[in-house]
Amino acid sequence: MPIVSWRTGMLATAILTSHLALGLRVQAEDKPPDLATYLELAKHYVKPVEPKKDPKTGFSVGGKNDTALIRGLKEINGRTIAELEKDMRPGAKSEVGSDAGFLGPDEKLLDVLVADNQYVVEERGLTHQELAKHLHAIGSIGRWQWFQRKEKAEFVYHGRRFKVTTVITKGLQPSPFLDGTESGTNVTVENLDTGKKMWYGLLVPYLIERHGVYEGKGTRYRVEPSQVLEVFDFVEGQLKR
Repeated sequence: MPIVSWRTGMLATAILTSHLALGLRVQAEDKPPDLATYLELAKHYVKPVEPKKDPKTGFSVGGKNDTALIRGLKEINGRTIAELEKDMRPGAKSEVGSDAGFLGPDEKLLDVLVADNQYVVEERGLTHQELAKHLHAIGSIGRWQWFQRKEKAEFVYHGRRFKVTTVITKGLQPSPFLDGTESGTNVTVENLDTGKKMWYGLLVPYLIERHGVYEGKGTRYRVEPSQVLEVFDFVEGQLKR
């Protein structure tokens, strides 16, 4: 048995636990990837955010929120809804603005949040964090494959065969919520067992996990919750166990 220090051993255990929890294994192997693989994967692993309730608004960043509470919000993460909508419009001239925008030209942020919360939380009985963690996981795997020059290599995740294509751009897009999250990577993931696929930017899982924002229907970066459930078709089944 190879000798490793207690510090290395604890780190390895933490990494192995994290990634086994993601349900990842390498196709055509009867055992998980070796320690070096997990160490590399860990560089791209996104740790789930701890839920934090805003004492002023009652909104829980990274947690579950009632639709009625969302409908009456005046601000999120210390930014007024008006400020957020201004910065989320296509072509907004601000430090967090983007050409594509996070909302359509006339969309209302709270209308978008309410509709998606009703679908995910009320109708499907899920949480935004549940959907976001799988998008984060695939993004982490895609980035690891890209840096390892193993792009499009098939892998198994939660019992399904997947393939991911990763495009890393030169710039970084920060979140309009000014919470320190940003990304410049886009991925296309395909469930090879069902043929369902989707494209998304890796900033979006941060928006979903923290604020329940899938972006507006008036932007090409919009991620439909129903499409997430089609691609990751095991999600709802796990809740019924």
